[in-house]
Amino acid sequence: MTHLADQWGRLLSWCDAYAPVTAAGLNPPAELRIIRDAESATGQTWTPELREWFALHNGSDRGNVFPQVLPGHRPMTVAELVVDWRSLVGIWAETTTALEEIEGRQLMADPAGTTAFTYLPSFIPIAADNTRCRLVVDTRDGDAAGCVVGFASDDVVDEGTMRWPSIGAMLHDVADSLETHHPCKGWVPFVEGGELHWDFP
Repeated sequence: MTHLADQWGRLLSWCDAYAPVTAAGLNPPAELRIIRDAESATGQTWTPELREWFALHNGSDRGNVFPQVLPGHRPMTVAELVVDWRSLVGIWAETTTALEEIEGRQLMADPAGTTAFTYLPSFIPIAADNTRCRLVVDTRDGDAAGCVVGFASDDVVDEGTMRWPSIGAMLHDVADSLETHHPCKGWVPFVEGGELHWDFP
């Protein structure tokens, strides 16, 4: 079992035991063909971990249940991420072009983990909250390739607090938080009516 699968298993086992409504709101794994089609649609080379993320589950559909298996965020489906990615790249295209003209360089060439102050095509969304925020995986090259950062649609990439070196590291922190009842990046988990929720005091 990979590190990612192991950490996902910890998180899911906890939800099965203490937040069954949240666990039931998650979709089964996405088919490999669907994952490959989504990667192709973004025109980016996904990290193996990002592909595995969707091979473990296919997010959750919008509905009455908002399964916050991540602090304040619901995992996206593969189809949803493609639509969201296209929208965000389009919305921020002018800003990206303007910044690149000012900087005199291509922001996509910066190492992964570098704050871009715009939404780059290399940012692949994996989760969303109930407003306009996302968790995205930075697929640019570099030692930090595959890191997870927070993105607020009305702000800039990298909110500072929501940041992990990998999806596996994120799941490890979340699982530890659930099992120990300690905060995760400032978010405190609690269960109500069989659903996992997170409070940011």
